[in-house]
Amino acid sequence: MKRERITFSKAALLFVCLSAGILFTISSCKKDDSTTTDTISDDDVSEVVSQSVSTQSGGLVTQSTAAASMTSTVSSMRTSAKIADQCGIMHDTTITGASEAGAVITYSYNCSWNWLLTCDGTTPQTYVWNYAGKASYDAPRMSSSDSSKANITITGLGGDSTYYVVNQTYVRNGSQTSKINEKRSFTSVITITSADIRISKSTLKVISGTGTVSISGTVTGGKSFTRTGTITFLGNDKATLVLTNGKSYTIEW
Repeated sequence: MKRERITFSKAALLFVCLSAGILFTISSCKKDDSTTTDTISDDDVSEVVSQSVSTQSGGLVTQSTAAASMTSTVSSMRTSAKIADQCGIMHDTTITGASEAGAVITYSYNCSWNWLLTCDGTTPQTYVWNYAGKASYDAPRMSSSDSSKANITITGLGGDSTYYVVNQTYVRNGSQTSKINEKRSFTSVITITSADIRISKSTLKVISGTGTVSISGTVTGGKSFTRTGTITFLGNDKATLVLTNGKSYTIEW
């Protein structure tokens, strides 16, 4: 297999791999009653899961729309040649960076991307993107040090479709310190599997889609915990997180 290296600008890739947490709105439909135990509360769970989704924290939506944007960019770069001549050629790029001195939200990151166009003969079918990186951040509601990775497939490449269809598995493994409720410190592994997320080709905004989420970990000096739930993407920069115990949260970005 051939390998070709393409370098995107830092401005184009900053929002792709940045896992810095930025304060965003989470509204709970039910009051959380678990803040007096030695495990984390449902509000803490919703916070860390929401940061793994929101564009304001470099989460799954950021990675999905960034992969869609780079798919569009790579396709446009081939306007003078057949895009099919890229079939089976692996591309990669790496980027590192950090917040400016004195920033309210501080972060640092190091991440890499690779991608491959698969074809049926000479007809492009699917872009396969892989992401892996490490980052740390300190935000108003939570601080974290993480490693994360994602496998993203994008279909709907034809000109007859007005949106890309994105399926993704995203895994985030790290240590967090909550700044809400009991201010617990904990380690966690979060896995989000999305299904048929539609992203507009004209606006690069998420239109719809669903996902399942699982999070497990251990509170420092306390108990282990496990939660599962579902995510429904509503369009207009919103999604709903529903935990299996019925508690519902709105994510906005």
